[in-house]
Amino acid sequence: MTTLQIAMHPAQRIIHDHPARFKVVAAGRRFGKTILAVIECILSGLAEENRSGVKLRSDSEVVYIGVDREQARRNAWHYFKDFTRGIGATFHENTSVITLPNGVRIRLLGMDNPDAARGMKLRFAVLDEYADMPPHVWPEIIRPALMDVKGEALFIGTPKGKNHFFELFQSCPPYGTRKNWYAFNFSSDDNPFIDPEEREDIKFDLSREQEMQELEAKFITRSGRIFNADDFKFDTNEPKNGSYVITVDLAGFQTEHGKRQSELKKRDNSAICITKLVPIDDRKAQHFWWVKEIIYGQWSARETAFRIVKAAADHNVLSVGIEKGMAKNAIAGYLTEYAREYNVPLNVIPLTHGNKAKADRIEWALAGRVEKGRVILNADPNDTKSWAQVLIEEAVDFPDPRAHDDLLDALSYVDQMAPQVVTYYDFDDFDETGFEPLDEISGY
Repeated sequence: MTTLQIAMHPAQRIIHDHPARFKVVAAGRRFGKTILAVIECILSGLAEENRSGVKLRSDSEVVYIGVDREQARRNAWHYFKDFTRGIGATFHENTSVITLPNGVRIRLLGMDNPDAARGMKLRFAVLDEYADMPPHVWPEIIRPALMDVKGEALFIGTPKGKNHFFELFQSCPPYGTRKNWYAFNFSSDDNPFIDPEEREDIKFDLSREQEMQELEAKFITRSGRIFNADDFKFDTNEPKNGSYVITVDLAGFQTEHGKRQSELKKRDNSAICITKLVPIDDRKAQHFWWVKEIIYGQWSARETAFRIVKAAADHNVLSVGIEKGMAKNAIAGYLTEYAREYNVPLNVIPLTHGNKAKADRIEWALAGRVEKGRVILNADPNDTKSWAQVLIEEAVDFPDPRAHDDLLDALSYVDQMAPQVVTYYDFDDFDETGFEPLDEISGY
C-alpha cells in the first residue's frame, strides 16, 4: 500500500489542526497558502469521514476555485501532481480534473464561470484569492453545494483593502463570533523556509503600504494617491552600465475615416518605453530604471511597428515586450516585415496582465520603485511639455478611470522584462592587472 507523505511547516499545521469547519486565511506572499490548500484538498478527497462525523462516498467532490481556471491551474496543478505522485491518481488535462484512487474527483474551477459549480455535492472547497471573487459566489453557489455532507471550506488570499474578504475575516473568531468559523492571519515571515535575504530582496521594490499588505498581510485602506509627483527623479546623464529594454502599450487600431477630430483625441495613445536597467551595486537581480524616453502617439498599426523596430535598432535591443492580445496581433506582420527590411533580429516577448487588474499591476510594478527613487527620468524637470511631465501627470491622476495611463502602463511592463535582461558593462574601465587569457587564440 502506498503511503502519502506530505509535510507542513508549523504555521500551516496550526491551520490544519484547528477544528473549525470553515477557515479564512489571510497570509503574506510565499507563506504557503496554495500548498496548504492543495494538501487539504487531497486529504479531504481521501477521507472516509469528515470532522462533522459524516461518512463520505466517492460521489462527493472537492473543488479548488481560482479567480479563473487558468489562475487555478497555474497556482496549483503542479502541486497536485507532485503530492499525489505514486498513489495512483489520474489527471485529466483538458478538464483540469484529478481522480483519486478511491474515485473522488478534485476539480479546478474558475469564478469567471461560477455556474460550473452549481449542482455539485461538495465535501470540500478552496476559494483562492477570495478578495478578487464576486461576493455572491460563496453564499449563492458554493455554500449550498456543501450542505449534503456538511462539507468544509478554506478561504485563502492576501488582503486587498477592506472589502468582502475583510468583512468575512472580521466576522470570524477570534475577531468575531461566527460559529464553526475561524480566521488566521500570518505574515510571510511565518514560513520558516523563506530565506531572510529573499524576504529583504522582495521588500526592496515595495512601498511601505505594499509591504504591509503583501508581506505582513494587513488589511489597510489606502487613502490618497498611489504616486506623488515629487517622488520621480530626473537625471539626463546616461549611466555607463546597464542594458536597454523596450516595452510597449498598444492602443486599439481602428479606421479613422469619418471621425470628428474631437473623437480622435479621446482615443488612447500607443506608448513605446525605452528604459536602461542599471544594476545596483553587486545585486545583479536588482536595478534602477533610467527611462531614456517614452514615445507616444495615435499611429496606424504600420507606423507603430516601424517606430518599435527603429527604437530597437537605435538601442541595440533584441527583445521587445508587448502585451499579448488583438493589438499585438494587428502589428505582428508589420514588425516582421520591418525587422527583415532593416536586418533587426527582433524577438517579441508577449507580456501578460497576470490575472491582475490594471491598477494592481501598475501599482505592484511601480509604486515601491518610484517611492524609493529607483525610477529616473531622462528629462529636464522644468520642461512642462516633455514626455516625462505627461508620465507624471498620468501617475498623479492614477487610477482615475477618466484619465489616460498609456505611458504609465508601458513603463510598468519593464518589471516583466527585467528578469530576462543580461547586463552589459563598460569595459573601458576594466582593470587588466593580473589578467591572463586562458586561450591565446580566443583571448579568454
